[in-house]
Amino acid sequence: MKNKVVFILAIAFGLIAAILTYTYLNNFKKTIDTTEYVEIVVAKQVIPEKTVITGNMLEHRKIPSKYKHANEVLEIRDVVGRISLVDFTVGQSIFNNQIVERGDYKEGLAYMIPEGKRAMSVPVDEVSGVSGLIRPGDKVDIISVISIDITNNQSKPHSLAVLQDIEVLAIGKALTIRTGENAQNPVDAKTVTLAVSLEESIQLQMANQRGTINLLLRSPIDDSKFYSKPFIAEDFLK
Repeated sequence: MKNKVVFILAIAFGLIAAILTYTYLNNFKKTIDTTEYVEIVVAKQVIPEKTVITGNMLEHRKIPSKYKHANEVLEIRDVVGRISLVDFTVGQSIFNNQIVERGDYKEGLAYMIPEGKRAMSVPVDEVSGVSGLIRPGDKVDIISVISIDITNNQSKPHSLAVLQDIEVLAIGKALTIRTGENAQNPVDAKTVTLAVSLEESIQLQMANQRGTINLLLRSPIDDSKFYSKPFIAEDFLK
């Protein structure tokens, strides 16, 4: 019986000694570890190129400050909603130059197109393009004169509003609004690129192929839309 008690006490003291030793060594390690750490944003899952990044795709990872790259992102909120320019693997850190804001023209026209829209270019001249005074970011209406077939194989021209309140993405190859001394000078361009839905692009293509189109520059504070029935020459006599 006495030997059994001694054996149990030996085990208990051994466990206490082990715990005290572990605690001491752990505290000692903390006292000598002077490394500074920082949290960076990394990919929690595979993120393909040209993907809108969401919060559940990301997580934080702690690394020594001395290993942090200047372009590594520290806050998840600074990544959410942006578009990936490269493929990210799991655990890969996110760099500022590997993501882009929506509408950032520096990475090309594709990143400026609003969600649900397409970029479509139409030909213009000095008259149909409002004397070159339209700039990227402006809104326009589009009117057209289209010859519509009627009876006896005859056609009659109709003037009508094709589209309204359409955003201008580019003038010629210019994706940005000019500033400084040249801001108000007309732009000599032969095309205007518009942001249209797929359905709108079909209407615009028909108007462009079957007739002539003109752009109407809108006020930046006017987003109204009105129905206007097609106009024919006989309407002048009413």
